[in-house]
Parts: sequence; structure tokens; C-alpha cells
Amino acid sequence: MVRVRDERLAWLAVQPRLRRRSNRPTPFSLLAAILTFGMTLHKRRRKPVDRMAVYSLAVEHVAGFLDDAERAALRADGTVPGWFLSEVERAARAVRRNRPLPAPAR
Repeated sequence: MVRVRDERLAWLAVQPRLRRRSNRPTPFSLLAAILTFGMTLHKRRRKPVDRMAVYSLAVEHVAGFLDDAERAALRADGTVPGWFLSEVERAARAVRRNRPLPAPAR
């Protein structure tokens, strides 16, 4: 039997949603594309791979906030609680801005 860490299970549970988020353009890039008639589309501020690296750090940090019941649900059926993704976004913002990782908001 292979033991998988909770952080890895959480990453596998939210990775498809985070991949979709990392591939969509930011509001700033959309505005820049509109104002320059599409000439800035090739100049992306952050690559999706870079965004996924930031998300992986955030997921690992936020997985430490899970309580025992939430960990059991994650191990049993691969689901994370409803607050998990918003906390991941908050932690990812802190990583991108070079700030300390936040404490649990609950």
C-alpha cells in the first residue's frame, strides 16, 4: 500500500480547476488587448506554468489547514471543502506579491 500525503491528494483534487484558472487571461491583459487592438496578446505577464507553480505552493500551504474530518473526506472520495479554493487563491496572491503566507481565515 502506498501512502500519499494529504498535500498531494489536495493538489490532485483541485489541479483541473486551477489549470483552467491559470490559462485564462487576466482582466489587465484583456484591457490591454482591447486598448491596443490586439497587438499585446503575445505579451503575457505570467505564463500558465508559472501560475501553476504558484498554485502548487499555495495548495501545499492551505492543505495544512484541513481538520481531521476534512482530511478523511479528502482521502475517502478526493473532495476538498468549499472554502479550500478561496484560501488557495488568497495564498497564491501572497506568494505572487512576495508576502508571508496567510494564516487560516476560518
